[in-house]
Amino acid sequence: MIPPRNTRFGVDHPLVTVHDHPRRLTHYERMGFSPSPVSYHPWGTLTSLMMFGDNFIELIGVDDARKFGTHAIGDFCFGRYLGSFLAREEGVSLIALHSKDVRADHARLVQAGLETQGIIDFRRTMGKPNGSSGQAVVSLGLFIDDSLGDVSNVICQQHRPELIRAPEWQRHANGVSNIIGVTYVAPDTLSLRALAARWQQIYGERHVDLYEGGAVADTGCGHLRVLSPQRAEVRYAAVGLPMAQATRTHAVAITLLAPDLAHVEALWREHGVPYGYNEHGLVVEPEFAGNVVLEFVNHPH
Repeated sequence: MIPPRNTRFGVDHPLVTVHDHPRRLTHYERMGFSPSPVSYHPWGTLTSLMMFGDNFIELIGVDDARKFGTHAIGDFCFGRYLGSFLAREEGVSLIALHSKDVRADHARLVQAGLETQGIIDFRRTMGKPNGSSGQAVVSLGLFIDDSLGDVSNVICQQHRPELIRAPEWQRHANGVSNIIGVTYVAPDTLSLRALAARWQQIYGERHVDLYEGGAVADTGCGHLRVLSPQRAEVRYAAVGLPMAQATRTHAVAITLLAPDLAHVEALWREHGVPYGYNEHGLVVEPEFAGNVVLEFVNHPH
C-alpha cells in the first residue's frame, strides 16, 4: 500500500452529515464505493469512511443524542455541533484538514489568527477487514467560526492510520482514487472574500487566487473553491444545488478523481444512481448523496 502523500492542511476528509445513515450508506454503495464498517464516536455519532489514496469522505450521522456533551471543551461538543447542523439541513458540515502533528499545527493556525475551541483527543473502535478490531487514536484541532457560515475546519491527526487505511477499503468499483476538490457557494461578494481571507491565513496569499465571482485555494492535496451562486448554478445545472435552509456560505460539491467515466456511468445505470453531466464529468444528484453534489472527473482541473 502506498502511504498517503497528504500534506499539512491538505483536504483530509469532508464530513457528509446525514439523518438516515443506513439509507445513505446504501446509496454510496450503489455509487460504487466500498465503505469501511460502521464505527461510533464517544459523543454519540456514527460513521463510515470512503477511503482513498490521500483522503476520504466521512459519512456521519447521529446514533445517540444522549451522549452529546461527552468530550466537550468548554461550551463546544462535537456531537452537539453536528446535531445542530442536522436540525437545519444535511450536507457537508465541516472539512477536516490533514495534520501529522496536531499540536504544532494548531499553534501555527492560532498564531495566524484563527479562532479555536481547543484540541480533542479521542479513541474509537475500528473493525478490520480480517474481522478483528483496534482502537483508532485521533486528535482534532477545532477551528469553528460560525460568523463565516458552514466553512469551519478541524485539523485531524490519525495516530494509528493503519486502522483506517486498509487496502480493501481503497478498492472501489467506481475507481475513485482521491478527493481533488471541495466547492462552496457564498451568498455575496463580502462572504466570498471573507472565506478567501480565511484560506490566506491557512495557506498563505500565494496559494489563494481571487477572481470575479470566485476564489480557489491550493491546499497541497486538493483545491478548496468558492463560487458565487450564479457560477455554482451554471456548473451544477444538470442536477441542481443542494438544499439550503439559510443564506450562508456552505459547501455544495465534492470533486472526485475517477479514471474511467464510461465505466462509472455503466455502473450507475445498473444501480439506478441519478446523475447528469457537466463540462468536467459526471455529477450525482445532491439528494441521493446526502445533500451534496458528487462530481466525478477523470483528470485534475
